[in-house]
Amino acid sequence: MPVRIYTTNTGTDLSDAEAALLADLVARHGRAVLLAPSFAELDVCRHDAAVAGASLGVDYKTPASWLRSLWELMGDGRSFVDNMQRQMLFSDMIARRDDADLQPLLRSQGTVRMLARMARDVLPGVAGTGAGRCCGDVCQPNPKSDAEARVFELLSAYVSDLDRRDMVEPCEAADLMADALADSLPACARAVCVRGVTSFTHGLLELLSAVANNGGEVVVLLAREQAAMREELAAAFDARGVLFEAAPLGEGAAAPQTASKSAAQPTFVEVAGPHARAHAYVDAIDELVKTCEDAAVDGGVAASADPVRVLVVSARAPQLFGELAARLAARHIAAETTEFTAFSQSIAGRQFSALANLIERMKAADEGTASKTEWWPAPELTDWIYSPLSGADAASARTFDKNMRLSRGKTTTAVKSLLQSVQGQVRGTRKAASDDNWFKNVPCVVSDVFQALWRDKPVTALKAMLAVAETLPDRALGGLDGQARRQAETALLRHAIDILMNDARALDVSQAATVPVLDGVRTKVDTRSTAYDYETYEVDRAPRAQVRFASLADAAALRPDSYNAVLFADVDLDSYPLSHEEGPLATLTAELDRSGATLEPAALLRVRFGRAMQAAHDPVVLARVTHDRQARECYPAAVWTELRAHAEAAGAAKVACVGEGGIVADFDPAAGEGIECKRVACEAPQHLSEAAVPYLVLRRRDGEGENAPLVPRLTSASQIEAYSTCPLCWFVSYRVKPQSIDAGFGNMEKGNFVHDVLEHLHARLPQEGMERVTPENLPRAQELLREVFDETLVEHASKRGNEGPLVPLSAVEERQVAEILPQLEGVLAYEAEALAPFAPRYLEFAFNELKVEYAGWPLGGRIDRVDVDAENRAVVIDYKHRTGVEEFKLADPTVRDEESGTAPIDDPRWLPPHTQTLIYAQAMRRALDLDTRAALYFSTKGGKPALRGAASAELLEEERGDGRIPGLKKGFPGEGGSMDFDALLDRVEAGIAERLRELEAGNVAAVDPASAQVAHARCSYNHEGTFVRRDV
Repeated sequence: MPVRIYTTNTGTDLSDAEAALLADLVARHGRAVLLAPSFAELDVCRHDAAVAGASLGVDYKTPASWLRSLWELMGDGRSFVDNMQRQMLFSDMIARRDDADLQPLLRSQGTVRMLARMARDVLPGVAGTGAGRCCGDVCQPNPKSDAEARVFELLSAYVSDLDRRDMVEPCEAADLMADALADSLPACARAVCVRGVTSFTHGLLELLSAVANNGGEVVVLLAREQAAMREELAAAFDARGVLFEAAPLGEGAAAPQTASKSAAQPTFVEVAGPHARAHAYVDAIDELVKTCEDAAVDGGVAASADPVRVLVVSARAPQLFGELAARLAARHIAAETTEFTAFSQSIAGRQFSALANLIERMKAADEGTASKTEWWPAPELTDWIYSPLSGADAASARTFDKNMRLSRGKTTTAVKSLLQSVQGQVRGTRKAASDDNWFKNVPCVVSDVFQALWRDKPVTALKAMLAVAETLPDRALGGLDGQARRQAETALLRHAIDILMNDARALDVSQAATVPVLDGVRTKVDTRSTAYDYETYEVDRAPRAQVRFASLADAAALRPDSYNAVLFADVDLDSYPLSHEEGPLATLTAELDRSGATLEPAALLRVRFGRAMQAAHDPVVLARVTHDRQARECYPAAVWTELRAHAEAAGAAKVACVGEGGIVADFDPAAGEGIECKRVACEAPQHLSEAAVPYLVLRRRDGEGENAPLVPRLTSASQIEAYSTCPLCWFVSYRVKPQSIDAGFGNMEKGNFVHDVLEHLHARLPQEGMERVTPENLPRAQELLREVFDETLVEHASKRGNEGPLVPLSAVEERQVAEILPQLEGVLAYEAEALAPFAPRYLEFAFNELKVEYAGWPLGGRIDRVDVDAENRAVVIDYKHRTGVEEFKLADPTVRDEESGTAPIDDPRWLPPHTQTLIYAQAMRRALDLDTRAALYFSTKGGKPALRGAASAELLEEERGDGRIPGLKKGFPGEGGSMDFDALLDRVEAGIAERLRELEAGNVAAVDPASAQVAHARCSYNHEGTFVRRDV
């Protein structure tokens, strides 16, 4: 019999004409099968057919359930493989093969998913069906590439795995059933009516064609919006030798009641930006509720005990529910949604995957196939401890995180020990807790889960998480939806454990290969929020309205007039794209001639939007955000454009635009209702209050409490130089102190390492009978340098991160450390020719306890090195691990410019750019009664070490190799100048005293670029608005 393709005017509900058609099929064939795309739509059809008296003798099936029933009746007894089993088999297959046996495919879950989809859709086209394989009568297609050849090989191996396990792919079963139906039609397949199906697979087309060609009757009902699919279906049936005829169903009959609603035009809401989105959407819902309430009153309907029912349709319904539920509750509106949570999206799944990945990287580092930088500082472990399923607490997570990040020397053994320590401490605290503590009986499994995964025991790890999930109080996973989330976590964990313990064993696949497949495990969660009074926070037992958040597909399956109103949220191109499926599967499907007939995306969107709009009895609203957070335009979905154009053509377009101006309403769940707003006075930017200045800048409280006496703070040369450079940077660095706790591997750590090496070396020289490095003892000094270098590297490995150790974790970092040694050998060679009368006497000299006063304030600090000669003359040296110290050269400021006649000293606020060693030089005079003659910076990086800074004229190099300061030609006093070194130190101290008086007054503002002081501002930041590094 020919296939009849009818076009209908109906929506989700069954029309009278359709019910009559079903009754006619049953009358002529005794039974009929009605195929619909979902069980929800079948329920609607079953109800409508019963009302029409046409339900008797009709089997209600989805295409998949119809195939299963046919297989149970006529199949060979093999069981269907489901998606989870399919991925488990492919994952196990990939795990058992070497990389060479997979090339050019990758060993990844993406490959597993691709192969699983191909097996689901085109397996018979590659490996034939069971009967053909048994007879050896399988004509394999010719691969067009190496990748395709490998895919065919893997699919053939997969078929062998299925045969061995007595399983079958549904697509192969469809081909076998089509052959069986061509021979004999059972009573349950003699009349088939297909309604609302938008995607006809190759298997379904084969089954329907077999029924039609063997004398059965096939009817396909298409909605008006599916008319574009009629041509494709006709071509598919014609290619299979099936006759067909097309006509409208019930032509001339009265249109169904729901069809008249198409004349009603929706309202369009455009929100200017994402900040106003939640507020605008809730306002739109609230307005829909009021409209429905007013309509009921105007219509003379008595007040109903049932609340107004509103449907909110969104491509991301659960997320939108989470964003709007609290705002709706504050307006006495309850809400609900259904979410299918995947294991990969759950707390357990995310933590399980992150820990497994971390352990894989840690093992690779231990085996030497990866560097330690691949896993340190292991933020995954901190996230795990923070997770409620670890059974630990936030304080433990913070302590662990700090401990890990402070040390680059952590080994895997040390990490395990630290996790065990955290677990023991939490368990001890819980044991001592009172019985009314909600978490007393919650086990801590921080270490247990990690150790189980380390030993490749995923079931043990999941069981430990489950033990925590079962005992956690609901509030641990959320105030509003904690119970639902805890039940979802528990269900997902139990399902994952069942798959690993039972399904993997039944399929004879390894647990290790099954673990990556767990991402596809899902559970259904029904979430509800109740309305409340925003003033008393009491639950409102009789909400004004009940809002249901649903996807477009679910909304399209609803019966017409199911809700009072419908809001379509986020009707943009991102939520509803018009993309066609492309990729390897589409290409292979076309090559193997196993394509089906599918409604194109734009038409499918029209069908679903049309049916979802019919779910509303009264008003319909479409809403979208027009611009994103970067003010870029967001494009509307195609259906928005079409509906709005239709409304404008009818002269009934209603458009509301919402801006982002209402800050309180945008951010407050109660839209600002009942909130008291006040304008408060704030301190000016970069300004300290009068109350803070006395104890925040140069003084501190000696003791606890506000009445503790104020005493001077101990200043340092680095602080003074920082303030002279930029007051604001000083305040941020030394009072706000924004510090990272991560142990680093940068210039600071390398500089610390060089300091330590040179300190240890110069301390070792006297033990070897060498007062200083000379040309004669240079070879022995360099031997000692190499010994000290290695010893210091070992010493740094055991230091904590706040000490700034240099700890290499990778081959690249190890090479960087190795490059330092030849640089220091060059430093020693330079030292041998410099400052011949002087010898290192004070190394890393701390003078905090010597009560040194500088510029009127107590001074402390640590000097890298002080060299002294027999005449008690001293040279202060500060190491700088950088490639040059030319910027530290200092000329006599009294020397006048030949052209302008001016000199730097003419500026009463003159200070050298770098004052640290000059401050140290003056301090050494007072602390140790030394005759300081130079304040120098020593470059230790690169191939050209150098000493630069300020020095008395007698230490300047006159000729090469004279044992003074190589390369330093200008000193104090300079040629044509009058300031000797002593006068320089006094002038600098006087200038710094002025700066400290400004600091004492509380001046911490950045220098105004328009002021005269800008000539003294050498800060490399632009503080006008924010901290942004200048391009200098």
